[in-house]
Amino acid sequence: MPLRVCAVLALASLCAAGAGCGDVSCNSITPAAGSVCVPNVIQPDQNSAIEVREECGLCSTIPSCDAILRNGAVYLTLNSQICNDVNPSCASQGCPQRVVRCTLPALAAGNYPLIVTGTQNYLLNVQQGGQSSCKLPAVTQ
Repeated sequence: MPLRVCAVLALASLCAAGAGCGDVSCNSITPAAGSVCVPNVIQPDQNSAIEVREECGLCSTIPSCDAILRNGAVYLTLNSQICNDVNPSCASQGCPQRVVRCTLPALAAGNYPLIVTGTQNYLLNVQQGGQSSCKLPAVTQ
């Protein structure tokens, strides 16, 4: 077995035994989306990118985005984690609304419902001459 693999396995066994590794635990969450940038028309047969602003990401990791085509609709879900090693002052820092770039699957021409966790649903209009991306406006405070 290569030396590098042995070192990784040894470190993993030490962590499993509790020697020298923190007691950090995390729980997966599905944060709600606050606003979504959806182009009026999307270019068919290629991946497109849209932006989603989380509703409130208080004390969680920066979200990632999954978009899948299922039963004729695109389902968009944000994924994040809340861990027990978070900075204690995070709860007093307001409500971060971070922007996440989401890659949509390549879609044939047509109309597709866009189902977004935590917000209203949208309609994706996929036609020739459409856009391949869209950006949300900056938030002014």
